[in-house]
Amino acid sequence: MTDDLDQLRRSRPDRLLPDDPPDPEVLTREKARLLAAITGGPPVHRPRPSVYTRLAYLDVWSALDFLTRVFGLVERRESRMEHPEGTLAWLEIGEGVVMIGQSGRHGLGSPLEVGMATAMLNVYVSDVEEHYRRACEEGARIVSPLEDMFWGDRRYEALDVEGHRWHFAQRNGS
Repeated sequence: MTDDLDQLRRSRPDRLLPDDPPDPEVLTREKARLLAAITGGPPVHRPRPSVYTRLAYLDVWSALDFLTRVFGLVERRESRMEHPEGTLAWLEIGEGVVMIGQSGRHGLGSPLEVGMATAMLNVYVSDVEEHYRRACEEGARIVSPLEDMFWGDRRYEALDVEGHRWHFAQRNGS
């Protein structure tokens, strides 16, 4: 018995080959179009930073939760990669990007393994008072309390869940 869908059933996707190899620009454009359709808004242009850091964690999921909940970083969900060796995630704060991944990959280690901080990040935020309050309420380990610096910044220093050092500051007059 055949019907109108018989030809479609015979054209299974696993039997079809594209005429041309995938074009990364077309894939990027179509991904943006799809995300805009899902979110109901125009695609968000996210410039690629010239420099970004990568931090290693023994427990990437705990780090991801901590950094978003306590320090207010925002994950680029479309950039998350999960593979057998661990998860890799991109986080944004302001115009900056931080990549986090599994300790041991690319020769990077967590402060928990090394016994000391393996990175110190300096991050400018728009309201350091509010940022400090949130970090304290959420249980961040504060290393240096909120203070005014001689060069004009108001800043504090905290450790993340595995011991990377973070300086959060507000520029004088901002």
